[in-house]
Amino acid sequence: MKAIFLDIDGVLCTPLSFWLNRFLRKPLECQVFDPVALFWLQRLVKKSGALIVLSSSWRDGLTAGDAQYHAMIENLFRYLERNRTPLADVTPLAKNGEKGQEIQQWLRCNPCCSYVILDDNDFFSSVPSIKAHWVAIPYSGGLRRKEYRTALRFLLEK
Repeated sequence: MKAIFLDIDGVLCTPLSFWLNRFLRKPLECQVFDPVALFWLQRLVKKSGALIVLSSSWRDGLTAGDAQYHAMIENLFRYLERNRTPLADVTPLAKNGEKGQEIQQWLRCNPCCSYVILDDNDFFSSVPSIKAHWVAIPYSGGLRRKEYRTALRFLLEK
C-alpha cells in the first residue's frame, strides 16, 4: 500500500482558493479548493496508486458538535470524491496533537511500502523517520508541479 498524508490549509486551501471563495461569495461550508492543487493531487494519485489519508486538523470536524464545522468537512469529502481523490482514512488524534506521532501510529496499523506527507508546516521534528517523507508545500502557492514531482519520487520508491 502507498499513502499520501494530506494537510488541507496551505496545500488545498491557498491564497487562490481564498480569492475564489471571496469572488464567488461561497460560505465556509460550500467553499472551493485550489483547482491547480487539486489537479496535481489527482495526478499524484493516478500515477502512484496511493490512498489519501487526512492528517490535517480538519479531522476535528468529524467529531465536532458545531454544525458548520461538520458541514465544512463534509464539503471537503465531497469535493475530493468529485476530484477522484477520495479520502481513504484519517490519522488518529494524539493526546499532544503531534502530527508526526499521529502518522507514525497510523503506519503501525497500516504498513505501507511508501508514503509521503504533504504539509505546509514542519510538525515532524520529534519523529525524524517521518520527517524524511515530508514534502514542504509553500503556503503561498499550495501543491504545484515541483512538489508533485518530489512526492511522486517518494511514492515510486521501493
